[in-house]
Amino acid sequence: MAIRVRGGFVTREPRFRARHLLFTTTPYSGTHQPAPLISNAKAARFENGTLLARYRITFEDGRLVHVGRLASGESASKHDPVWYAYLEVSEPSPWWNNQTYVDTLNPAATARFIEITHERYREVVGHEFGRTIPAIFTDEPQFVHKTVPGRADDTADLFLPWTDDFAESFARSYGHDLLDSLPEVFWERADGEASVTRYRYHDHLAERFAAGYADVLGGWCEQYGLMLTGHMMEEPTLESQTRALGEAMRSYRSFHLPGIDILCDRTEYATAKQASSAARQYGRPGVLSELYGVTNWDFDFKGHKAQGDWQAALGVTTRVHHLAWVSMAGEAKRDYPASIFEQSPWWQEYRLVEDHFARLNAALTRGRPVVRVGVIHPIESYWLSFGPTNHTGSVRESRETEFGDLTSWLLHGLIDFDFVAESLLPDLCPEATAPLAVGEARYDVIIVPHLATMRESTMTRLERFVDDGGTLLFSVRFLH
Repeated sequence: MAIRVRGGFVTREPRFRARHLLFTTTPYSGTHQPAPLISNAKAARFENGTLLARYRITFEDGRLVHVGRLASGESASKHDPVWYAYLEVSEPSPWWNNQTYVDTLNPAATARFIEITHERYREVVGHEFGRTIPAIFTDEPQFVHKTVPGRADDTADLFLPWTDDFAESFARSYGHDLLDSLPEVFWERADGEASVTRYRYHDHLAERFAAGYADVLGGWCEQYGLMLTGHMMEEPTLESQTRALGEAMRSYRSFHLPGIDILCDRTEYATAKQASSAARQYGRPGVLSELYGVTNWDFDFKGHKAQGDWQAALGVTTRVHHLAWVSMAGEAKRDYPASIFEQSPWWQEYRLVEDHFARLNAALTRGRPVVRVGVIHPIESYWLSFGPTNHTGSVRESRETEFGDLTSWLLHGLIDFDFVAESLLPDLCPEATAPLAVGEARYDVIIVPHLATMRESTMTRLERFVDDGGTLLFSVRFLH
């Protein structure tokens, strides 16, 4: 059986290995925990870390009444369990070539990755950068996945993405110590108020990820005349982005050809719209899609065309196939899909599909899309409801449904639109007018979906947009 090999050179240095915060009621026992065999950056308990803080927490109906951070040496009440926050380092796993996932929150780790990969390509084929080699691809970057309690009274281990200087950079950004109120990231407040700490944690993490990975890679590519392309991990939903990325669109600021990944012949309108929105706003030449993965051997030409057509309609102009095998030996990617090469008897007829898309994409890239509607992306409101499932699950489900419904209603109503990321708006829209200029895009109408929070910078720009004659619509949820 073939073993899928993934890197390992960067993380031979422990300082570049992925980190996470373990929040637990079970203190270290001194027993080393081996790494599980998992295919993404999900966290596990390793008992190899450093104690950051201890807490005595008082709950009422599973909601936070009081958070007491215990001083060093201070004992806790016997009535309430003590929660421990440990900073842990990922342990080597066979999935990662007996190494670990990299710390994507650490720009020094990304710089080391560039040094041992991109720089080697530059030494050998750098004279073709920007010519024969127009772009370099990154595949599924992510951070350690966040977890939340299933029930508010659950005492199972919890995990948050973290890095060595995370608390320090958080304090520089917001002026307070995240560890003082860390439990608010996990549980709802008893007074019913939204947690500022929770919002700021998710926002700061998304910024650390975009700055620590995509910005560093994009800067190097720009220096050497390349486009950064590829796609993020877990792009499609508010839930998946929150757990693994923070928000997808924030990282697209450094992609010269933003990309997506469509597996299993799924239809992911929001995934494509997020990337095409950023491409339009940043004046990028198009959108890439890694497509046809996990479609199996019976995925015919009709399926290839249908999946390509809806993506082209939403802005995809560069197609990256799960393509051809070097060998059929071993398990390999037997369903990713049938090899578009000599292993398949029809491969020489595949030009029927690709001639169609060559002509279509030539037309799509010769003009400039006219999109007059912008939609404020609701990811930051979703963060506020990312708490215990029994308290916030229904709210998260409603927000997810609304996100999908609004996207579908507009597209099936033949109203093209772009998502507007609040995190990117201040730089893309330094001065609000009507139409609203967001980078290279211009919007006559802005739709505000059902939100729980909005940045002051967004509100200020929308007020000026309306004052200058722009049309602002609010999507209201009616309760029966």
